[in-house]
Amino acid sequence: MALTASLYFDSCTHPTLNGEWTRGQRGIGFQDLASIRLEIPNYHALAIGLPGIGSYEHSAFKRECDTWGFEAIAAITTLEPLKTEREFETISKLGFRGIKIHPRLLGSNRDLTYLSRLFSLCDEFGLVCLLCTYEADAPGQMPTTDPFYQICAALNDVPSVRLILMHGGGSRLLQFAALSRHSETILIDLSFTIIDEMTRALDPSIRDLMTKLDHRICVGSDSPESDILQVFQRIQDIAFTLDAQKRKNILSANLERFFPILRR
Repeated sequence: MALTASLYFDSCTHPTLNGEWTRGQRGIGFQDLASIRLEIPNYHALAIGLPGIGSYEHSAFKRECDTWGFEAIAAITTLEPLKTEREFETISKLGFRGIKIHPRLLGSNRDLTYLSRLFSLCDEFGLVCLLCTYEADAPGQMPTTDPFYQICAALNDVPSVRLILMHGGGSRLLQFAALSRHSETILIDLSFTIIDEMTRALDPSIRDLMTKLDHRICVGSDSPESDILQVFQRIQDIAFTLDAQKRKNILSANLERFFPILRR
């Protein structure tokens, strides 16, 4: 059964300036991402920059996003307090509306006590915060404190931050989803988790969340880690039984509350 939507707003894509990805792999460029509109004409996406990946640079990345009509999400590239403040000023002046914090790529996933400071800067500059919640890493680089409760502590310090929990905590999906239950400023992103073979056991939980928490969920492809069309088909398989309003909330409306689409 086909899933129809007036808009599919992909919450997680990673086009790069030079088309290169991690581990020497080929990724996707902006033209590659734009070509998805040939298959899904009503496709829009958050284009998320990552520190040190694909020759990322704030102004060039923002320019490419504007050229191809995608919502640019700036990568936070440093956690040094003075440098971070200057970086937020630059990001804001360039016109970004959101930032991505990727603890593993920043080499700072063992202890997330810096989140309160970054949440506060997001609040100050009016930026949406996208936070990677994928915890798994190689021995020697694993978290030594529970990220969930450090996120809770940061939210207690800055309760007004607009936050998207990317990948929804993976295998801890239900625990992380509970954070959004009583807050209109927190969204749970299902990218990666909705397609990963390791989390297929969560399918009943994902369906329940889509049914009962549809106003707090967004979905994305995590491209180029996953194929956009395959993820779109996966969403069809899971969400086709939902009523039209719930589908709209999950596929676009929730994300549009955080990033109103600027029509050309």
